[in-house]
Amino acid sequence: RVLEQDQLRYDSLWNSLISTEDGAACVKHLGKVVQMIGLDDKSFCMQHNRLRADKLPPAVRAKYISRCRASTHKTPAYPLFVDLGRDYLPGRADIKSQVSSFNQLYAQAAIANLLLIERLKVWAHQSGGMFRAVEDQQSTFLNWNDAQNDPNMVQKWQWTPMKRHERAFEKLLRSYGNAPSRLLDLSRNCIIFSDMTRLTNALGIIVTDDNVRVERLKNRMS
Repeated sequence: RVLEQDQLRYDSLWNSLISTEDGAACVKHLGKVVQMIGLDDKSFCMQHNRLRADKLPPAVRAKYISRCRASTHKTPAYPLFVDLGRDYLPGRADIKSQVSSFNQLYAQAAIANLLLIERLKVWAHQSGGMFRAVEDQQSTFLNWNDAQNDPNMVQKWQWTPMKRHERAFEKLLRSYGNAPSRLLDLSRNCIIFSDMTRLTNALGIIVTDDNVRVERLKNRMS
């Protein structure tokens, strides 16, 4: 009963999407794009620590260090890691080392959330996306390209907050067997689109963005 009104609104929106020939074609096209990307909601993702160079076999470690020293884009290692003799490989997860600290996840998510918002702005700019905002005490959706250069409008954006600790603990204990590595959505957000064409275009923009890597994809339209 609590979700009944939400279900009715969802059904009404879905029926309006597929009631026209163009709408049904867009939904079908989205499904093909998702299949082409090759990811689905059956993928089992987990949070892993970065791969440590000092844990690699000597020959591989020497090759990595040599490559890093030759690169002019090498980001200096944090002094504490240097003192500890640790060297982490950027963008490389250690599949044998799962994150086991709830605090670590939240510390990482706090930084990831700032980076995610900046990428959202880029994706919305390229795809004509909208964000939730509050205007005249009313919740609404504003196109990013129409309002991004207006300081007054920017103040009205309502970015999705990080998942509350209480809710995260609830999922951790009820659904994930007290395994922090399975918590994937501490930092989350969304872009809203006025039509399926923009949504599908945005998906292509995100997947081909070199700044991110898509690990899992759920097609709620299938």
